[in-house]
Amino acid sequence: MWQMEIKRPVTIDDMYHMPKDGRKYELVDGEVVVSPAGMRHSEIAIKIIRIVATYLDNTPIGKIYGDHTGVILPNGNLRSPDVFVVRNEKLPDGKSPITFGELVPDFVVEVLSPGDRQGQVAQKIGEFLEYGVPIVWLVDPEDDSVTVYRSLSQTQRFTSIDIIDAEPVLPGFSCQVSRFFPA
Repeated sequence: MWQMEIKRPVTIDDMYHMPKDGRKYELVDGEVVVSPAGMRHSEIAIKIIRIVATYLDNTPIGKIYGDHTGVILPNGNLRSPDVFVVRNEKLPDGKSPITFGELVPDFVVEVLSPGDRQGQVAQKIGEFLEYGVPIVWLVDPEDDSVTVYRSLSQTQRFTSIDIIDAEPVLPGFSCQVSRFFPA
């Protein structure tokens, strides 16, 4: 007997039940996107988290999150940036939501992985900027650089010898780019 399989779009509720297998799952236009990362990618993201978290310990204006944390953007997509900061005034009572956050981060960092496709990365950066993320860093482990996006037309590339900031989101924060990359 012939059977027809009916596929329905994946929902945010479905995303709560994804396997806990170390992969990063995102919901993009009703489809699950899986993006496992390599060890160098993870090491860089953790270094950035540590540096920014130290700043936030001394200047407690927001909270920092890693790549296993999802945010639901206004278009319904669930994104999990490698690193992101949300200012306290956007958090309910200044506390992290128990579930996915339905908010737009204030600062996003994406670390390129060897398997990343340029179109998908560009779409993700464009989505963050479109919904009001004021600053996005795209970290490239291949050449130890960071490209800062303040809009799609306002970008600046920093190399390991440069000092980078995250103004105005993280006032007074600055760091030499080389600190993000393993020796």
